[in-house]
Amino acid sequence: MRALLAIDLYENSASTIAVAVSWAARMGATLDLVTASEMTWDADLFAGRDEELEQTFERKLDGIKAVLSRRLPEIPEPMRGEAKAVRGRIASALIDAAKGYDLLIIATHGRKGMERLFAGSVAERVIRSVTCPVLVTRLDAEPVPLSDPLKVIFPVDSEEPNDKAIRWGRRLLGKDHDFRAMYAVPRMATLEEHPYAKWSRERLGLVTVTGGLADIPREIRACTGNPGDEIGRYAAEIGAALIAMPTHTRTVLGRLAFGSVAERVVRVAPCAVLIVR
Repeated sequence: MRALLAIDLYENSASTIAVAVSWAARMGATLDLVTASEMTWDADLFAGRDEELEQTFERKLDGIKAVLSRRLPEIPEPMRGEAKAVRGRIASALIDAAKGYDLLIIATHGRKGMERLFAGSVAERVIRSVTCPVLVTRLDAEPVPLSDPLKVIFPVDSEEPNDKAIRWGRRLLGKDHDFRAMYAVPRMATLEEHPYAKWSRERLGLVTVTGGLADIPREIRACTGNPGDEIGRYAAEIGAALIAMPTHTRTVLGRLAFGSVAERVVRVAPCAVLIVR
């Protein structure tokens, strides 16, 4: 398995690498490093100097790669990959760089408001468009233990339940963990006699069976507003190490539905989040 860790050289990359190493070790993956630079120029303003500027930018990119390469020893030898420096709009460059990998790892602040527009939006744009699963970690996270079972939550989409996140979670981590499925529904729908309550339990059961985890605990949680907030609260309550969930990008309506929930979870989750398309 090949994993790619996106690094911001201006952030606390030592912590980011340590966390990514712990996840890659749990998954038995080799780990490459990548950083992106937005070096570009206005073709009209610098007409006739394209070649000169290109050479200058390539030298600067080589310098960035050299800096990143010096971080490779922080990855243990058996799983150590290579360092890459790419150029372009950061989200687009990372999406392109992740092609051919089994997993992209990216760290985020989980910020809100104006700060999120600058720091979190890159992660969200990557999540919407990258073709491989994305593991989103927090910059202030601690490495996961290398041998203890992990608590993993699988939120289920009410409109289009699927077992992709469950199957990917099992593939990446193995079977010997504390897996739990959950469904966040409107508060009134949790009443035992409400038709939606029975339907919710059936949906949860179907997804866990097809995902190969028929006997895992199933939690139905009442929520008001975006279900992502309730998913984050449940993760905090049980001390989850990972939330694994799918996101829909086929249509605008699909992204506004469960896609917006996934983005909300990325912002508020107290733990790592695995997003699977």
